[in-house]
Amino acid sequence: MDNWLYVAWDGLLALDHFARSSADGAASGDFLSWCKSDASSDFPFPTAKVAMRESDTVARNAKLRNERMLPVPKDVAPAGQVFMQAHLKVGGGNTIAPRLHFYDDCIRSGKVYVGYLGPHLRNTLT
Repeated sequence: MDNWLYVAWDGLLALDHFARSSADGAASGDFLSWCKSDASSDFPFPTAKVAMRESDTVARNAKLRNERMLPVPKDVAPAGQVFMQAHLKVGGGNTIAPRLHFYDDCIRSGKVYVGYLGPHLRNTLT
């Protein structure tokens, strides 16, 4: 579990640096693109641990999709929640497999919102 804490912290630092770089105009594209670039060298995060979207099956299944409808400020989404399919694979190889789900609002507000950090949400394999 200690490793999960370090991976989650590294992910949060990388997301923060990405958001700051985006707000300053120094980053373009999404978080995965930034992780692949030299711009992430101060706060690197492994690209293999980044998923920018869920599978089509998860996205189309109302029950699974609803688990990923996570809170954001109402000025980001009037409903107060968005479908956070982008996530970091904090851990793997067991049934817990922690995930950190986030929403990239850098283009509009210069911010990244973290909506969930915990055990892997249900999917077609659970």
